[in-house]
Amino acid sequence: MAGRPRFLCGVVEGFYGRPWSMEQRKLLFRWLKRWGLNCYMYAPKDELKHRLLWREPYTEHEAAQMQSLIKAAQEHDVEFIFAISAGQDIVFSSAGDRLLLQQKLRQVAAMGCSAFALLFDDIDPCMCRADRDVFPSLAQAQASVANEAYRELGLPPTFLFCPTEYCSSLCFPSPAKSCYLQTLGRELLPEIKVIWTGPRVVSQELSVALVEEVEHVLQRRLLIWDNLFANDYDCRRVFLGPYTGRAPGLLPQLCGLLLNPNCELQANFIPIHTLGSWFRCELWGCAHTDSTGTGAPAELEDGQGLQEGYSPQKALELALLDWVAEIKQQVLEAGGRTLLHPSTGCEEEAGQHPGTAGGQEALPGPQPRDAAPSGADQHEAEPCDMMPGSRKRKAISVPEEGNGSETSTGGPQSPAGDRDQLASGSRASCEPSSALPITAGSDRAAGTPVADETLHSLGAPTCCSGGASTSQNTPPDTSDARGGGSNPPGSPQPGASTADVLQVPSGSRAGPSPAPISQLIDGATASPGPTALLTNGTALSPAPTVPLISEEARPGPTAPLRLEEARSNSSAPLTMEEARMLVELFYLPYHHGPQAQHLLEDLQWLRANSPSTGVPAGSPTSCVVAQWRSRARSFQQLCAQTCCLHSRFVRSAGQALLYDLHPYLWDIRNLLLAASAFVLWLDGHLLCDPDHKGTWGSCFGWEDAEPWVRRGGLFGELQALLPVGNSCDLFCHPPPLFPSRQLYHLRPLLPRDKGELYQLCREGLDGEPSTAEVLTAHPDLLGDRVLGSFLSLSPEYTFVLEDEGGPCGYAAGALCAEGFLRERDSSWLPAMQRKYPRELGVLGQGVLEEALLFFHTKPAAVPLPVLRRFPSLVQLDTAPRVQDVGARRSLAVSLLSALRANGSRGVFCQVSAADHQQLSFYSKLGFVALPMPWPSSPDTRLLGRLL
Repeated sequence: MAGRPRFLCGVVEGFYGRPWSMEQRKLLFRWLKRWGLNCYMYAPKDELKHRLLWREPYTEHEAAQMQSLIKAAQEHDVEFIFAISAGQDIVFSSAGDRLLLQQKLRQVAAMGCSAFALLFDDIDPCMCRADRDVFPSLAQAQASVANEAYRELGLPPTFLFCPTEYCSSLCFPSPAKSCYLQTLGRELLPEIKVIWTGPRVVSQELSVALVEEVEHVLQRRLLIWDNLFANDYDCRRVFLGPYTGRAPGLLPQLCGLLLNPNCELQANFIPIHTLGSWFRCELWGCAHTDSTGTGAPAELEDGQGLQEGYSPQKALELALLDWVAEIKQQVLEAGGRTLLHPSTGCEEEAGQHPGTAGGQEALPGPQPRDAAPSGADQHEAEPCDMMPGSRKRKAISVPEEGNGSETSTGGPQSPAGDRDQLASGSRASCEPSSALPITAGSDRAAGTPVADETLHSLGAPTCCSGGASTSQNTPPDTSDARGGGSNPPGSPQPGASTADVLQVPSGSRAGPSPAPISQLIDGATASPGPTALLTNGTALSPAPTVPLISEEARPGPTAPLRLEEARSNSSAPLTMEEARMLVELFYLPYHHGPQAQHLLEDLQWLRANSPSTGVPAGSPTSCVVAQWRSRARSFQQLCAQTCCLHSRFVRSAGQALLYDLHPYLWDIRNLLLAASAFVLWLDGHLLCDPDHKGTWGSCFGWEDAEPWVRRGGLFGELQALLPVGNSCDLFCHPPPLFPSRQLYHLRPLLPRDKGELYQLCREGLDGEPSTAEVLTAHPDLLGDRVLGSFLSLSPEYTFVLEDEGGPCGYAAGALCAEGFLRERDSSWLPAMQRKYPRELGVLGQGVLEEALLFFHTKPAAVPLPVLRRFPSLVQLDTAPRVQDVGARRSLAVSLLSALRANGSRGVFCQVSAADHQQLSFYSKLGFVALPMPWPSSPDTRLLGRLL
């Protein structure tokens, strides 16, 4: 027993993509030592001299860097394994190639490395003609090279071999009958250990029986290369969950286990932390069953807290405690510096909102994994060259007010100190009492944030509204109201201009409707409570609210939830509940966390059961509608929590963590903004019952597939539930270089929005002396020109984007553009001509003159082929302060989803040829210039896209 080598357990840097920096690897070594792990394998696929240029020796500078890395590993009691991947183009029968391989390994051995690995994974299994003339099989050729290199290095104690068939799914016909594995078992020297990934490349589970089967064929113990957390196959997925799925008692059957983690180092805190917990539990079990020659470390000899074995959930709780402390410590060590737009700070408090520089989308971000960011790399050069084009984006950091004076409340626990809680799962003394609440009464898993019971109870919904009768569509307010709701769209009421009202669209309910969500839960006059409380980590108490949506004029059936403004907590460290929510959004490749699972289940159910237009309150389906609205509110809360989490994360995370995880959280935030608005719109605006169609997942056996079959993970599954989910170009865009901490909310139009949207249209002109007099006398002139027709004739397809300053963008549309334009020309324009006579006196005043001419000039007819192929009309715009391009895209997705849900197959827009900013924005949404002659309006471009 004493002579056997120690069990190797640690991390392999074996992913495709940008390799980690020297500083990141040194941080990794500190983590490994801290959690009782002992091994690191250097095998970055896209490091040129590891794989593509393996024959080239390291330069003097590169060798110095590699030697420094090896020394750093040894200082942390971490065994450094140097791996080389020569299988892509090596000629096994070439003495020259063999010599170059051995020289490369000897060069690294001279730097102090004593452990090596030869990797022949992910290569073409066909040999060249010269090799086929010498070797009868690929296995014999590979074994010959490996044996020779092993002897040349002097029989090092650790020498690993990765076969081409490295998992059961790659073996033909099975591991037990694979000629390739049988040959390796005979030909490889017995001291050489073989690498294995399990039943699949990314194995959901590892069993003792499978390991024993493969070991019997290979005639040696295996080292597991565990890809459970690898994310280099999908640029939209990252995995933050606990290490799980590995059978108890697995360790005695193996010689080692190395975790191939996320490409982003900061994303691996919990995976590596929980791997350490698993390793300590396995070591204790082995030491007390005397089934392995690996002795337990001294700190495990008493075994206190380890008898119950490894529990992923208990290990996760311990890891979350340490992660929250680590995040806070990183911020303190950086002096409160965060990766934000240089303009943030005092300006934001005054209404200046940070975002992307100039609002441009063409910024670097996590596209293919070889270009994905992997940390805040501002350090010395890599030990080796990198693949061409693998450039890391640079970030500018500015100090965050209020962070520099904070002090840490406690450091992370040591592995030995974790063992009591590992078995018991106790969190009473460490977990903050605050939480991000969710809907009370919902079936959330233990450990998920719990709502204050005074918010929104989702118990059995009532089927009546207590006498309150409301219209199912957005009705006008008292000053802008159109009496009744039965008039056809566009027909003005006596004494009221068509332009001054929010038209109740055709198809609205004739009778009373079920109460809105807020009335169903809080009573006929109650307003919705807060969607989420941003806590400060000390106590759960309602924060002062500044609602983004006013409390008046809430008669619509799905009044949006309020957002909470928590300035006092803006710079507070992330809490345990916020960290847990983040983990649950990005959990494991085969499993979603509770938060993500509820998001998916709710959205799927809401789409499948959404009420169509015209359901009266007394109908048998009214109870179903009430239930639908209750669940819609639950979904709204989950979406609001995630948006608040994004804002809090940008404010509170350190630069390295923000750099690594923000792109993923930003993607989810954008999608949920659109999904939340779409769910609000669904209530009462769907013209027909939803189609109960199966999904593509029901056509294939995806349960047994590798995780890359489910492209995008949570993001991809949420996207597929939207009506425009198949239009992938709407969802593929790089994240901003400078994350914005602005909190946004997206919702359908409310009656009180008209004045604020009109103010948005004339933004920047109120202070102009040349236009002040006209705008004072006619403040609605520009608003009527830009938005008036949509608000009057098609309010049900208008969405509003809000930030903490109020409405900051809109998306307006008309389902049937042909009928909309006909009604606009026959009813709405004459009303505008009476409201704004030609003698208004705005000649020579730019946009005001153009607006007046628009009302008094016969509009150019849109070509009929355009209306046939692109039946819907859209118009989108945001305030200059909205520099987060993700919020702008979410605005577009919400409108296009609503149009597509009601049958539209294409949309078009009209843009001035001189408005290059709008032309660029629409083109990035997939709109293309339509090659249609339009001689009557030469200065306007028609852009269209299919849905």
